[in-house]
Amino acid sequence: MEAVEGMMERMKLSMAEKKGIRVQAEGSGSQLAAPQAVGKVLAEKLVGADGLAQTLGRIWCPIKGVMCKDLGENHFLFTFLQGSGKKRALDDGPWMFGKDLVVLIDLDESKQLRR
Repeated sequence: MEAVEGMMERMKLSMAEKKGIRVQAEGSGSQLAAPQAVGKVLAEKLVGADGLAQTLGRIWCPIKGVMCKDLGENHFLFTFLQGSGKKRALDDGPWMFGKDLVVLIDLDESKQLRR
């Protein structure tokens, strides 16, 4: 045990090693804390999540786009793949999808979706 302690005392770190490293959890780090919002399309007909993601994603996150999950009855969960996309979506609206209004709110995981 003393031999190990002696080696530890003689160990010197380079300047790069002293700065540290960034460790991410397994999986895609961008999706772990990806910004999200909930939206509703005010339309009489059902709207597809893929169409919303492609159309509005080009505006909100022009480089990486958005992911859109259908929650039923024209309610959708938007996951923004660029940090500034959520701010733009929430602040620069109202938004239209075709001739239908899209209403967005910030995701609050402590609340339930009421239809």
